Amino acid sequence: MPSMDSKDNLFELERGNSDDALLEGLSVPPQKLYKRLAPWRQFVPWVLHCLLLTTSIAFFIAARTTTTTTTTTTTDRCPETWFPIVGEHAPDQRVRFHGNLEHPSPFKGPPSKAVDEAWDAIAPLGVMSISDEVYRGLNASKHAAEVPPKAGGGYMAVFEGIHLVHCVRSLWETTYPSYYTAQHKMSVEQPGEWHAHLDHCADLLRQKLMCDADANLVTYNWIKHHYAPKPNFNVQHQCRNYERLLSVAAKQKVDGSQFAKGWILRPEDRPVADFVEPPYDPDADE
Repeated sequence: MPSMDSKDNLFELERGNSDDALLEGLSVPPQKLYKRLAPWRQFVPWVLHCLLLTTSIAFFIAARTTTTTTTTTTTDRCPETWFPIVGEHAPDQRVRFHGNLEHPSPFKGPPSKAVDEAWDAIAPLGVMSISDEVYRGLNASKHAAEVPPKAGGGYMAVFEGIHLVHCVRSLWETTYPSYYTAQHKMSVEQPGEWHAHLDHCADLLRQKLMCDADANLVTYNWIKHHYAPKPNFNVQHQCRNYERLLSVAAKQKVDGSQFAKGWILRPEDRPVADFVEPPYDPDADE
């Protein structure tokens, strides 16, 4: 048998060379062998290509799965540990918004006692107490204020959703200065502080709306006596149950009657960490 290093001999074997010495040991005649293998030779590159492609896809899926797992467990993501306080965090119900300009609403003007009571019901004042276990999972400031033992202990907290509704209310009230005179008086006598509060509310609402990035679509309709179509803001959304937040907040509300003016004041029996303003960095010290 010729040396296997002979490229010519190997090439001739592929072409069906009939050299008896080269084909020694083959039980099938070379002509028949070539005919049997010829139809399959054209598929070999494709089979190898498919195997490589399948392997690449498998590695890609594995990498994506690992990345997703890492991303959802990192502390850099917005914590969801407060959800156990209110139950399931998945959307609860489909709600179609009332977006028409003339649609009546208990939260719209003109202002009145009834309108104020409606806002009071969805933006109650007061803080609640959360357990140490819940607090430890929030990635909040390590110097968060505590509720005195006589009021049940734990840490002071409010639901962000309720605070944002309060912000919307504050911005809305500024449009009726003759009715909400305290707001108007503050805007005249303390314009810096007044604007700081409203700017704070507007910017928090901006951050929240951009964070949620609502991708629901507003369509348009033709309206009588209008040459251009008008946006239809009566959009269906998937919503969480806001009433659940109100219920839990009321259940875990700290009894303010035990404190002067209803506020939890600085403790006198121990030092506390003082900041110029609430810290951005959870690990920041005084």
